[in-house]
Amino acid sequence: MAGSSNLSASTRMSEAVSENPFLLLLLEHLNIDLPLQEKSIGDVASDNGIDRDLFLTFVNLYGNMNHADGMPFTGREVPSIIRYLKNSHRYYSEEVYPGIMETISGISMSGNSEETRMIEKFFTEYLAEVKNHFDYEEQTVFPYIVQLNEKLTGKNTETETTGYSVSQYREHHDDIEEKLDDLKSLLIEYLPLKEGRQVRRRLLFRLYELEHDLRIHSGIEDHLLIPLVASMEARINNRN
Repeated sequence: MAGSSNLSASTRMSEAVSENPFLLLLLEHLNIDLPLQEKSIGDVASDNGIDRDLFLTFVNLYGNMNHADGMPFTGREVPSIIRYLKNSHRYYSEEVYPGIMETISGISMSGNSEETRMIEKFFTEYLAEVKNHFDYEEQTVFPYIVQLNEKLTGKNTETETTGYSVSQYREHHDDIEEKLDDLKSLLIEYLPLKEGRQVRRRLLFRLYELEHDLRIHSGIEDHLLIPLVASMEARINNRN
């Protein structure tokens, strides 16, 4: 689906998934179960309590990373965005990263060369950075956004929002994709593997799949969440 035209709310969700199987991850991150039957993208959004425009934006992000720019969201989309991000954190932490680490550890144990030890050390340090990034978001950023949204919607007008702001998130928002590029370069350009082509290909495929999903994850944060929160902050400041 990469490079294809944007899909519409009337497109059958099953057709979209057939064209782009990565959309199965989107459904999983939003707690949407199969089967899809003959439902449209709009139907799937409505049936799962997700804003239709937001869900369509998510779907198109999986094929066109520029689609999110300038979308006029209001704040009602906050729960779905945070659900997506939290579930993707869980997917990375419980499934993807352990699988990659297991492959790297296997290479290191069988090869036991300086290069394989370097790869294992590199990925271990990367995982520590990723954990810090996820912890910061889940312990600081997401609670702040939920509090902000509750204040705007009148669900919790008593609690004062903290002195935190989305500008701090923007500054703290490190790009955790860059080190994946470095790791792929090491595997492609320098690392000799006694196990041969298959193990290198399996590891690289895992890294490319992770990179694809992380790029969308970062796009949602950068182009949807941060502008949305900045707008919410401005609305609260205008009230005061």
